[in-house]
Amino acid sequence: MSDLKYIILDKIKQNIVCENVEVNNKSHLHQHHAQSPKNNNSHFEVIISSTELKKLKAIDAHKKIYEILNEEMKNAIHSLEIKIN
Repeated sequence: MSDLKYIILDKIKQNIVCENVEVNNKSHLHQHHAQSPKNNNSHFEVIISSTELKKLKAIDAHKKIYEILNEEMKNAIHSLEIKIN
């Protein structure tokens, strides 16, 4: 498992009240895409169970996650799939 996966997990846990959070590296599914970085560490899925986020509009919940992961989105993450339960 990648260090980036744990960075994402830690940052979300530190900044959002979560009942559960799961981060899955999905980079292997995108390795043949032309614009995908070939580092197996660029496409992630975040599944969050959070009463805090459920109180927000979906767009605002996603914005909050993107703000938390701002540095990683600029420098490492090519794609981030977010599912809020």
